[in-house]
Amino acid sequence: MEKAIKNITVPQIAGGKKYILPPCRINEILLEVFSVLSAEEYYKEGFDYKRMIEGMGIKVKKFSSFSPENLKRFKENSLSLWNEGVCLLFPDDETGKQLRMIAYNDSHNATETMQITLHKFAHIRLRHTQQSINGEVEATCFSIAMSLMFILEEKFHIGMRTVQLEGKDFL
Repeated sequence: MEKAIKNITVPQIAGGKKYILPPCRINEILLEVFSVLSAEEYYKEGFDYKRMIEGMGIKVKKFSSFSPENLKRFKENSLSLWNEGVCLLFPDDETGKQLRMIAYNDSHNATETMQITLHKFAHIRLRHTQQSINGEVEATCFSIAMSLMFILEEKFHIGMRTVQLEGKDFL
């Protein structure tokens, strides 16, 4: 884990200045993560983040499920410059309703796949509409916070204990 943290690149804006999210925006993102996870009861046995996303009307697909031509077209139409995942909004040909899809590079391990998928999910939840350093930092913050909640639940059952102790002192 320490090695992974050291390898994280710090986003920079023009002139090489480091970009840092304002604390109020970090709080908003964390509240969104907690809100989504609480509503989906992430602490229950058998929780699956992909099913959670699909339950919100967002299709989640592997790159390998597309033909090379379609995958290339999706990547070209994506707002993202990052080729490990694609986040798309497109109209349904029959209904005109706005459809959403996340496609991810499934050649990675489960943890990397989860980070890619949650990062793309963050762009949808946070209503990002264009490529920006701000959007990338926000999506990274969201995906790391959500992953951390999964780890804390797996190791310490934080969510389940909170629900069980509702209205009682936690410590």
